[in-house]
Amino acid sequence: MALKKTSLFCMLIVFSFISCSNLKTKHYSPKDDQYWEELVNQSIHTGTSIQSILEIKKPSLYYQILNDSKDSALINLWGQSLNFDSGAKKKIINDQVIADLQALFGIKNDNMIVHAGITHTYGYLFSVLETPYGFKRKRWVEPTLNYAFSFNGNSLSPETMEGGLLSNITYFIGTLAFKNKSDLQSLKNLKNVSSEVLNFDYSKLTIEILDEQITGENPTTLRTTLVRFPFKKADEENDYLLIYSVLHPKNKKEVLITAFPIKKDAYKKITARESLGANQPIIVRYNAYLEGLVDKKLTGFRKLSQDSVKN
Repeated sequence: MALKKTSLFCMLIVFSFISCSNLKTKHYSPKDDQYWEELVNQSIHTGTSIQSILEIKKPSLYYQILNDSKDSALINLWGQSLNFDSGAKKKIINDQVIADLQALFGIKNDNMIVHAGITHTYGYLFSVLETPYGFKRKRWVEPTLNYAFSFNGNSLSPETMEGGLLSNITYFIGTLAFKNKSDLQSLKNLKNVSSEVLNFDYSKLTIEILDEQITGENPTTLRTTLVRFPFKKADEENDYLLIYSVLHPKNKKEVLITAFPIKKDAYKKITARESLGANQPIIVRYNAYLEGLVDKKLTGFRKLSQDSVKN
């Protein structure tokens, strides 16, 4: 009984600290980077998990993460990535924060080689590393993707009205990138996907696929799926959604790595004709982790093709 009273007292102190700290700062919107930075600081300074902070400060996101974590099928659709930005030469997400998020999904590692899905969605929301392209959360917090695909329920953001950010993104980009029937069928088993993502007409999208085929003992295909925005505001700087995935031909399994909007100039560079064909240099990109292939000089065949999705 005494132990329970002590635990309750400690929790009250932590929650009191969180509440008091808010009184001393401005009330930022989730659209502001300071909002997310404050959540991270509160978690680190109080030694409280980021989930516990969210349960108090942003319950809607807390339940998104909690419900996604209950779906065991979700984790296996993603590969691994590095919690390190090669451009900034810095860690992307605080060790405690990414460890807390992964633990909820039953994943434990060194916080450097991490689960790509958890990292590139929920993890990126809490990254305080600013890059030349802005903060990593920008892709989900800004309305770019929801507007581009007419998701009125904000399914591709932490403000989704239905489902969870990770589940919604997994189903959406997996449907666009995956080619194997077994991988596509795995998407159908996801439990926490919004109805607007499930019922979206994928067949109307304009899609191109860049396959970079690496041969050798462990043949691997790095797949870049480029989806042209069907809708775009006049002041929107991006034109395409880029999806990066990895296909292992031996086990016929494709896993997702990341997704983000890109400008037309980036699209042109990725699809340049002179970079296609045999004996082309290939680089593992976007912080993907592939054992034995990272930081290696690789060559292979780069093939660009048109694609479509049948609903």
